[in-house]
Amino acid sequence: MDLSTSISVPPTVSSGLAFVMTPSQEPALIRDTAHLKRKLSIQSPRGLEAKSSSSPTIHQDENGRCIFGQKSYWDSMYSGDSTADRPSDSYSWYCGWDELAPFWTHLVPNKRDPVLIAGIGNDPAPVGMFDAGWTNMTAFDYSKEGVQRARELFGPERDGVMLITADARDLPLPNASIDATLDKGTLDAIYITGKDVFLDSVRELGRVTAEGGVVMCISRVIWPDDLMKAFDTQLWENVHDGSLAFAPDGEATIDLGAELYSWRRTKEESAGT
Repeated sequence: MDLSTSISVPPTVSSGLAFVMTPSQEPALIRDTAHLKRKLSIQSPRGLEAKSSSSPTIHQDENGRCIFGQKSYWDSMYSGDSTADRPSDSYSWYCGWDELAPFWTHLVPNKRDPVLIAGIGNDPAPVGMFDAGWTNMTAFDYSKEGVQRARELFGPERDGVMLITADARDLPLPNASIDATLDKGTLDAIYITGKDVFLDSVRELGRVTAEGGVVMCISRVIWPDDLMKAFDTQLWENVHDGSLAFAPDGEATIDLGAELYSWRRTKEESAGT
């Protein structure tokens, strides 16, 4: 793929000058330009929450607040409300299982590992993961309508999955009981509601993650510094940092529709911490 067709060199770099990137500079430019383009395309959380001087956009309610941070939006979408802007039966945020599989397989090679899906809703990607062999799966959503949609997607033949209605800040799971978590846009939606809620949710994911376990996060809303700092370096080792990355067979993260972040748990948090 010719990357020059998919990114634009900033004018301050290219105006009237021949510019040559070294191998060490190219990934940073790709990462920073891609992230900026995504931020501009969907706005920052603050931009989404800010009240517009004109009529609300499709992503705002009548008070100018981002709808993706409101439980009422998700309840109405999953229940099939005619005013919702996305299909209620099935919708994959950012990417599907086919795009995700090479990176997930590399991070979670043991298909017997207990897996957690954060904010499953009506996303069919976890069904693809289940069918690919990761059947020791628990999935939650804070919308009971979302859990019902997930139950319909999995169907009676995949009765091994445990589907629960739960708040990301208070999961009904034992400490260190999960080896791999997939977050695909859920932390993005939580981040829009407030940074404190976001940090509490990350801490709860950490509580249920066993030492050596991984968290994969597909995000295009959370500011990278906020996301990276949410995972304490004393407890987590960063594997993917949102920059361009490749799976073993050459698949690129640019196919995910958002940036890929992942961490491996290096130690469990002590009870008194």
